[in-house]
Amino acid sequence: MNSVKHKEGAGHEPFVRIVKCQKPSNKKAVLVRVLSLVAAAIICGIYILVLSKGKVSLFKAIEQMWNGTFGIPGNARSMKIMIWDTAIYSAKLLCISVALTPAFKMKFWNIGAEGQIVMGGLATAILMHDFADLPRPVLLILCVLVCIIAGAVWGMIPAFFKANWGTNETLFTLMMNYVAMKIMDYFYNAWKGKLSALPTFDKKTWFPSLLDHSYTWNIIIFVLLAFVMYFYLKKTKHGYEIAVIGDSANTARYAGINVKKVIIRTMAISGGICGLCGGLTVAAQNHNIASSTEAIHTVTSGYGFTAIIVAWLANFNTVGMILISVLILFLEKGTGQLGNTYAAFSSGGGNVMIAIVLFCIIGGAFFLNYRLVFCDRFKQVFHLRKITPDKEAKK
Repeated sequence: MNSVKHKEGAGHEPFVRIVKCQKPSNKKAVLVRVLSLVAAAIICGIYILVLSKGKVSLFKAIEQMWNGTFGIPGNARSMKIMIWDTAIYSAKLLCISVALTPAFKMKFWNIGAEGQIVMGGLATAILMHDFADLPRPVLLILCVLVCIIAGAVWGMIPAFFKANWGTNETLFTLMMNYVAMKIMDYFYNAWKGKLSALPTFDKKTWFPSLLDHSYTWNIIIFVLLAFVMYFYLKKTKHGYEIAVIGDSANTARYAGINVKKVIIRTMAISGGICGLCGGLTVAAQNHNIASSTEAIHTVTSGYGFTAIIVAWLANFNTVGMILISVLILFLEKGTGQLGNTYAAFSSGGGNVMIAIVLFCIIGGAFFLNYRLVFCDRFKQVFHLRKITPDKEAKK
């Protein structure tokens, strides 16, 4: 009877199963990621040859992407402009990714970074527009404090509803993005009046220049935040509570952790950092705000959503996000340069390359956490497993 049941069950054995692996070693993790990038380069090389009909090689494409991101080698002016531009936008993307990390580790899906950034930027813009006569040091300190508070409050609203009534934080935070944008549009239209655009805020409200740029402050602060957040999540009691709730909210309650309090506190931190990003973008970089219809010139630059990808690719390691942010900017600006140089890439062809690279990286991350287990029949057919005499006799 047992043999009959075994034979009947064997026919229903799945062709392939996905099994979760133990935590991989650092050596294996590095190897898988390198192979992922190699696979991405090979696929992109084939794609480039096909799209350009053999006129552009992978090496030419990478050269143009490098020029569009870091400047033309040997041309000091070009390199200076492009490196600074890449640095500020990479730092901005890094800051938002860092802000999302504590919420994501807690399994609170904060998709509202755009709105939290906008509210922080708007709060700073109100001070710069209506209180420009304040002493500069006082005004700048107030700008920093107010943008953090505005972002924190905007983040705490969905957290409060989630903690008390279990609302869906994904939809809640997503919808609040549009509310924030419309509030910003109201102030933008009121301030510009009959003008075609809002003039730049008074220079005395800007952050002071450092190394020829006022946005140098943003780069320094945002990079420091990555290290501070790493320490906060790894070495503090709050970070431990976030990790426990992310694993199991019920276990956290059993351990005596006030889950509601931690959810609201963590979202205050997440929203506050987003608000800081918006405030510093207005005060030290843009010196202005724009309508939500002018996507390129908005306070967020659309990075509130791109940062989600960065956070996931770095596996919530805020220090690792520094390199991932630069990689995303390299792909974004580099493919834009390809489109300007070669007509074949001008109609969104570069976006496909970004998708290929991200798909390969995500695929590599999958194989770090899971492995494929094939059925016995597959192994026997392809001689992946030697058939023992005992098993042959049972057949």
